[in-house]
Amino acid sequence: MVARAREALNEDQASKGDLGLSASDFCVIAAVDNDDILERCLARSPDIDSGRLSITTIRGAANMAEAYNRGLEQTDVKICVFAHQDVYLPAGWLDRAVVTLEALDRAAPDWMVAGPYGVQANGNHAGRVWDVTLACELGEAGFQRAPVGSLDELVLVLRREPGFQFDSQLPHFHLYGTDLVQSALAMGRSAWAVELPVVHNNRPIVSLGGGYLAAYRYARRKWRSKLPIHTSIGVLSYNPLPLWRARWRRRKVKSRGDILQADAVEVARLAGYE
Repeated sequence: MVARAREALNEDQASKGDLGLSASDFCVIAAVDNDDILERCLARSPDIDSGRLSITTIRGAANMAEAYNRGLEQTDVKICVFAHQDVYLPAGWLDRAVVTLEALDRAAPDWMVAGPYGVQANGNHAGRVWDVTLACELGEAGFQRAPVGSLDELVLVLRREPGFQFDSQLPHFHLYGTDLVQSALAMGRSAWAVELPVVHNNRPIVSLGGGYLAAYRYARRKWRSKLPIHTSIGVLSYNPLPLWRARWRRRKVKSRGDILQADAVEVARLAGYE
């Protein structure tokens, strides 16, 4: 897919399609609290490293909504890519994104949000990413794009809407992907998992208490009329069992701090992403 996309695109600029997208219509926005991880993962992405894909970094935000809203204020591009600092975008990712989003627009012109991994309303997972902590690929190549009720926060692609902002009342740094998707659906727009594979050089989530629990309770109140909502971690619900099960699954997980388990570039090559 990437090779075909490259053949169809000019060496200096992605060819224009139905949306008229080109490389200059994209910007990556990242909340950063560790510059070493940033430099070893997201900033090493070839499109970013070459300067072809611009990046806006936000530091010192109280929550992810604040970080991403600050990022939105600093750019006016059509497509905002919100990415974790520990994500690596393989070579050719930007060209692939142009082709993939043009195809999505032809199939679902009402789309507002997309991402490489999400969960459908019925609980089925859809996507394709390499998870370093699990040491495996989640999803598979060639999956059919799927409408979702939630997206994993590792990469969120927003088709910019005038005046749109992330909910600043959502606390901490969790469930904003679910909130973004549900906000789009409430606006009469759609959200999709699409094939844009990335490497997530992640560290395990050890606890679903603290900040996660605060975000969970807020999102549960906000979207109570839409519950249950399936997410990549568990089910957002007033029933306590799904959260209890998700916490039980993590009972033996140990924190690695800021230690990365693998080289993102090597993983991308071994995974066949570049």
